[in-house]
Amino acid sequence: MIICQPPIKPKNKHLQSILASAKLRLLRLRKSNPVVENETKQILKNPLASLLGFYTKHAEESDTVAILLHGWEGSSQSTYIQLIADSLYRQGLDIYRLNLRDHGDSHHMNEDLFHSCRIDEVVHAVKDIQAQFPDKKFIMCGFSLGGNFALRVAANTTDAGLSFAHVFAISPPIIPKHSMQAIHASKLYNKYFLRKWKRSLHIKHQLFPHIFSDHSWQQEENLERLTQMLIVAHTEYTSTDDYFNGYSITPEIISEIKCPTHVITSWDDPVIPFKDFTTIDRLPQIKLITSKQGGHCGFIQGWSMRSWIEDHVINEINQ
Repeated sequence: MIICQPPIKPKNKHLQSILASAKLRLLRLRKSNPVVENETKQILKNPLASLLGFYTKHAEESDTVAILLHGWEGSSQSTYIQLIADSLYRQGLDIYRLNLRDHGDSHHMNEDLFHSCRIDEVVHAVKDIQAQFPDKKFIMCGFSLGGNFALRVAANTTDAGLSFAHVFAISPPIIPKHSMQAIHASKLYNKYFLRKWKRSLHIKHQLFPHIFSDHSWQQEENLERLTQMLIVAHTEYTSTDDYFNGYSITPEIISEIKCPTHVITSWDDPVIPFKDFTTIDRLPQIKLITSKQGGHCGFIQGWSMRSWIEDHVINEINQ
């Protein structure tokens, strides 16, 4: 395990976590946002799903594509995704911002609901991205649940024929049941995630009303009970324990990761318990990098509102 001491301010873990997604930070892009201004929309269709992505080719020829994965109920437009995309683009990389099912403006593209065990469709999509650019290198960077997906994609590289020069997983849930318990125990985060998820479900209900057997989910104000309700009704899992185990980052998954991978977390992350990372630091190609402060996906460095994560990723890929 590597303990780093980046200049994190503010020190408060909740402010760090809120600032990670705060639109205020996008003021940095108000004069120029070349990644969004030059993006090309793509629909990646595979036998399992159709996923929405946005590709931005660098103005100059690039030999590397950065595939970026957002967190739960985020999107390719999330603040942290746009900012790291901008930083990597300015380093000369092509950018591919991939949306998970039912995230961003993609609810209409698949009838079945998103859930976190749908790794196969993401692997398919990443394989299709890499097939478009056979002569380029790839890095992958995922935040929160996107970091969890990034680790599972990295574990599938051999079977799927994928290749990564670097993989970065920022604040990923390792034992999802513990993360759900941490969210549920906090009025702030329970309310935040419940509001965002129910907004997404309402969009899905308007598009595909027949997939909901009743409307009781609309009145549910408990995130754990809502998860139980929808998982049992819409997946092959019969309990939330089975479901959470389905996307846990186990030692077996870690052992399958062959590419250079950085797992980055803070000790004070309010929704990802630090003790869950004890299974990570076991192989030479995987580094667990920790900071005392940083909150959840924050790592903000003072009034510039720039995240230390951007600098760390850039430093690593330039070595």
